[in-house]
Amino acid sequence: MSKEKQSRSGEKHSRTVIKAISWRVIATLTTMTAVYMFTKEPLTSLGVGAVEVLAKITFYYLHERIWNKIHWGKDKHPLSVLPIKGEIRPEDMEKIKSHLRELGYLD
Repeated sequence: MSKEKQSRSGEKHSRTVIKAISWRVIATLTTMTAVYMFTKEPLTSLGVGAVEVLAKITFYYLHERIWNKIHWGKDKHPLSVLPIKGEIRPEDMEKIKSHLRELGYLD
């Protein structure tokens, strides 16, 4: 039996997924309720809710993919400054260890 990984916040990934789904349900029900209050038409409310879920998931995905291409505000990996390309050779490993010592990651 494998243990489920936790993020740095200590939250398991399954918990995050369930929270995201429950929030999406609440948000969609809110939209459907608002549409019903204005139109008094249950089918219109359901239709708007269905379109809203698909549209928001799609736009959120695209939003995330675009932001993944923007490097502003992201921390660089501490080893990204090392000029190592391709397969790591023993001498490269020494450079990595030396740099990690300088950064305080290794004794």
